[in-house]
Amino acid sequence: MPGVDLYLMSASPPCRSVLMACKAAEVEINVKNVDLFKGEHKEEAYTKINPMQEVPAIDDDGFKMSESRAIMCYLCDKYGKETSLYPKEHQERAIVNKMLYFDMGTFNKAISAFVGPQLFKKEDPDKDKEADMKRALDKFEKALDGNQYATGKTLTIADFCLLTSLILADALKYDLSPWCNIMAWFQRMKDLPYYEECNAPFYELVKSLSEKK
Repeated sequence: MPGVDLYLMSASPPCRSVLMACKAAEVEINVKNVDLFKGEHKEEAYTKINPMQEVPAIDDDGFKMSESRAIMCYLCDKYGKETSLYPKEHQERAIVNKMLYFDMGTFNKAISAFVGPQLFKKEDPDKDKEADMKRALDKFEKALDGNQYATGKTLTIADFCLLTSLILADALKYDLSPWCNIMAWFQRMKDLPYYEECNAPFYELVKSLSEKK
């Protein structure tokens, strides 16, 4: 079968980032679902694909790789039909890389720390973690000044990572209205033709968890 095998769990934020990048770049993929709740990521067959036993991962004709941001860079570099998603020009690419690292080290980290315990463990909000998240939101708000997307006027793979991070807060129904630039950017991302298909599974998971006692 042609295409790259993409191993994922549909509700996973990093998996959804990769899936959206593939849709945007028109990368031909074969989706292989891995059910983390059933422990399929720890089975021998999957461990051969990714010894770290995490999702997402890819198998490109024997070349196996994990880590969502690295996967997006690789797939867009090798197969992407829309080069602006991960630009070839050095300075433009450097800015995309900067926002990828901002998401990993600041934005996603802060949002996950505040939202995760509430969504998945039913814990009460932590004020210190909320303050950290607000600071991260402030930084992204400033980065979006005068920009339609995370790095400027053009959609890039950095937007997908930042989007799945922000969706954590949105799923918690956290009030994001004070961050006007982020809200406008979020709507632009929602208008993408593959947004609903790629992100609905996460909202469905959160809903099912909220219905459980």
